[in-house]
Amino acid sequence: MDVKNEVLKKIKPSTKEIEKVRKLVDDLIETAKKVSGLDAVAVGSIGKFTWLAGDHDIDIFIMFDYAVQREELEKLGLEYGKRITEELGGKWRVKYAEHPYTNSTIRGFNVDIVPCYQIRPGERIKSAVDRSPLHLKYVLDYIKPSMVDEIRLLKQFCKGIGVYGSDAKNQGFSGYICELLVLHYMSFDNVMEAAAEWEPPFVINIEQHLGVPLTKFRDHPLVMVDPIDHNRNVGAVVSGKNFIKFISEAKKYRKKPSIKTFFLSEKKPLSAVQINQLQKRETKFIAFEFKKSDVIDDVLYPQLRRATNRLLHLLEHNEFKVIRAMEYAEKNCTIVFELETWNLPAVKKMIGPSILVEKHSKEFLTKYSKNFVYVEENEWVADIPRKFKTAVQLLNTFLKDTPENLAQKGVPKYIAAELAKKKVIEHHDFWKMVKKNKDLSDHLRIHYFVDESKDFVS
Repeated sequence: MDVKNEVLKKIKPSTKEIEKVRKLVDDLIETAKKVSGLDAVAVGSIGKFTWLAGDHDIDIFIMFDYAVQREELEKLGLEYGKRITEELGGKWRVKYAEHPYTNSTIRGFNVDIVPCYQIRPGERIKSAVDRSPLHLKYVLDYIKPSMVDEIRLLKQFCKGIGVYGSDAKNQGFSGYICELLVLHYMSFDNVMEAAAEWEPPFVINIEQHLGVPLTKFRDHPLVMVDPIDHNRNVGAVVSGKNFIKFISEAKKYRKKPSIKTFFLSEKKPLSAVQINQLQKRETKFIAFEFKKSDVIDDVLYPQLRRATNRLLHLLEHNEFKVIRAMEYAEKNCTIVFELETWNLPAVKKMIGPSILVEKHSKEFLTKYSKNFVYVEENEWVADIPRKFKTAVQLLNTFLKDTPENLAQKGVPKYIAAELAKKKVIEHHDFWKMVKKNKDLSDHLRIHYFVDESKDFVS
């Protein structure tokens, strides 16, 4: 069986779909130019003709002169977006990323109409999306007709193994990364051959830019120097976990190509055996479930991760040792901690200064005068009552504060208000929740039972 051809039969847009998309894109660009008096382009996979069947969200960028003030760009960008949508008989709504933009439904298609600044290669950006038209031009300048399906195969491969998407939720391979990889290696098979040999950190400098400040990218497992801006790492968003997974799956594919690799399987809950294995770890799982804030994923997920890290550091600081922590958002947000230590004794050993240092000794003895104080190896030691004996008690006390105070203590603002109203699930209730909640169960399965390391070292 020719695996790639079989996959392409499923993912390649039909002639009818291509014509329908192109007609709408042509109408959008014509209308955008007429309404705004500015140049407009379709960016992303639609503009490069590398989209997958049925996956055709359309991004139209209206390009403003570099001298236009930011406030004016945002105001006119929304005004033009609304008028374009209405002229084409669609419905619009305002969405927010770095700046507001128009999200529309036109002829059954999802369309984003986004204002940006028209910049030249190497010119400083004024908004986060300004490079997109340059990315479009670069790919169109170098792509060969034979590469289009190769890019589609790579995109679908990344989707199938769960590492596609440069958004904050997925932290994976963007469509632009897939396009650049095929431009660099010439084909999907060549990408697989090359990736199977990658080791982090791996650097790809397509344009061989000289003087690239690679030291600024030293914490990134994948460094792909942006061909149109050598100060930017296109691969910066790719997490270490997803980078290792991509290499591992490339190794597996090289050994034994399979159609299944290209298509995500349905969510798979933990089996009874796997639940039993987790319970035999004799650790304690605690879950916090709370309402999902009404913000875009690129805002929600970074804040959710920061909140998880803030609570993890709080636990560790108070001697509750955490083995693993994870977070996710589906209908609600959930933060899960697996604790090695969750109960502590009522007393805590506080080691003080040397008995040979008079000033610090007096301060320590004054502070702990009501406690039992003694000497060990020339150091003052006090046995003091522990403030929090359980991890849940600590977390509940910390989160009882107002959202404003929680924000000041390091819990991001869009998480703080809802986390303060969280539901705590522990003990037997946690495992009952796992059996009922397919999303949570699937996340636990991936975290604990999907091992990329075996294929990575093969």
